[in-house]
Amino acid sequence: MKPLRICYISQTFGLGGAETFVSELLGSLAQKQHAVTAYTNYQPFQKLLQQQGISAQSIPVEIDIIGDWKGLLKAAILLPAAWIIYGLIVWKERKVDVFLISGFAEKLFVSWWARVFGVSVVWIEFAPMATVLDKFFGLPRFWYQLAAKFVATVITSSRHSQRGLLAEKILTKQQLAMIPCGRNIRPAPFATLPKKPEIICISRMEAGKGQDLLVKIFAIVQKKIPHAHLTLVGEGAFLATVRKLVKKLQLSKSITCTGRVPDALKILATARVCAVPSIWPLEGFGLVSCEGMAFGKPVVAFDHGPGNEIIMHNKTGLLASDGDLQAFADNIIRLLTDDSLANRLGSAGHQRFLAHYTIERTAKQYEVILQKVCQ
Repeated sequence: MKPLRICYISQTFGLGGAETFVSELLGSLAQKQHAVTAYTNYQPFQKLLQQQGISAQSIPVEIDIIGDWKGLLKAAILLPAAWIIYGLIVWKERKVDVFLISGFAEKLFVSWWARVFGVSVVWIEFAPMATVLDKFFGLPRFWYQLAAKFVATVITSSRHSQRGLLAEKILTKQQLAMIPCGRNIRPAPFATLPKKPEIICISRMEAGKGQDLLVKIFAIVQKKIPHAHLTLVGEGAFLATVRKLVKKLQLSKSITCTGRVPDALKILATARVCAVPSIWPLEGFGLVSCEGMAFGKPVVAFDHGPGNEIIMHNKTGLLASDGDLQAFADNIIRLLTDDSLANRLGSAGHQRFLAHYTIERTAKQYEVILQKVCQ
């Protein structure tokens, strides 16, 4: 494969699984001798990219048309300036082979300017878009429809996202390609799981991510296993709500909310069970499920996409029907009390991660798509 010149452009307003994945993806592509540059508005993400050896520069304007009304009004005021700023960025990078975009606003700004300068564009679309596109009387849908005319290929991370995008009837099947996300994790060979009944959940604290449900589930678990412990790792506005629920259910001694930590994977390594209780409609992949499997942890989740594409029920983890908190709790109890089951699922999950979800495998698949687009 010939070396490519790739420019990644995206706004973000926080660090999550998407930003972690993108930083490691671009780092892996750079290691394969591709020339990679990046632009973002969010300084912590910029630093994360720089840690991967990527030349990352700042976008001096923030346009958020899918957040709240305040952000939309600000975007309307800044729109003319944003067109010019993104035009200057694209002009500066006009000799690249392809622009890679994952932010919403950039999909129109960058894609249109790239067409002007004759450069190919590839989008990364992590999630179904229905709940976003229908906000603000359909303004995001109009924006997205305009942008879709200028994109060559859209890479989705799951069949769940792919189906959701096709249902909107904006992107065509020919535009879509599916590549699962991956992680650059090299854990030690699988060993026996810890005996301590420790459940770990790592996720941004946001309504829909399911931490509130997991607290209620844990209350059921603790009735059967009084010495069990739950650690919730993550930051966000929803953390205050979760802490109130923990206090209300009198679980403060058995549940730890850490907030943001420097190394969440270090905590995950101590787990007996990895819990992923998300019911978020914009969930596009669920990277923590892969992280759990990488460390040989059996994963518990609800049985819906995209989680059930990653977690194989009774093979690498256990799935419960949507909304069935009792079944979810029963699955955790089984894994905390049955060493043979927990170790079998953890070992199989570790092998599945190595076979499907390493960043090296994902980067190779991205290379194929990018080379095809640039031909």
